[in-house]
Amino acid sequence: MNRRKNSALRIVLMFAALTACSSLPEKPPQEYFKEKGAKPPAENSFTFCSQYGCKRLTTLELSPAEWADIAGVYGPPAANAQEEREKIARTIGRFEQIIGARTGTDLDQAGTFRKIGKGQLDCVDESTNTTSYLLLLDGKGLLNFHTVATPDTRFPIIHAGNWPHQTAVMIEKDTQTRYAVDSWFYDNGNPAIVLPLATWKEGWKPDKEFR
Repeated sequence: MNRRKNSALRIVLMFAALTACSSLPEKPPQEYFKEKGAKPPAENSFTFCSQYGCKRLTTLELSPAEWADIAGVYGPPAANAQEEREKIARTIGRFEQIIGARTGTDLDQAGTFRKIGKGQLDCVDESTNTTSYLLLLDGKGLLNFHTVATPDTRFPIIHAGNWPHQTAVMIEKDTQTRYAVDSWFYDNGNPAIVLPLATWKEGWKPDKEFR
């Protein structure tokens, strides 16, 4: 009986996660934010997503000093798409360090279930915030080789893993190749993982067990 209850609970939790992590990749990012009840980034202002599935939305604004810090990490505009992806990965980590200190999420750990509580973010929070950071960079004219897309999701059975998982996405302009920009795999402030979305969809993860 306990096994049946555990199996039933696992199915319920899985479908709850599917609902939380589902998205519509064909829609523009602005529509995605609207669905979350958040305003798309504008100028220096954006909505910070937290408490699992964007249950808490906090409007934040980056100061000139914070932007100077971020711009310093990003450096001069990239010479090619690969270099731009490397700059983006590094800069997403700096965004997290700055914003984490302001929101109490600076101790957010990799994954979702290793730690729970107010300062922990799940894949929906992480991918939504990363999409905001990408749009802010784009608004500053720092993305010359990529456009920002709506977050995308991989599902168990269909793709890989035991749970649904969502990532931010950008598209290389010349090749139209989609890239996952995933900050969920490592603790707050580390560079994001940037890799082809097709590879990510196959279930890519670091050499650790993630849930």
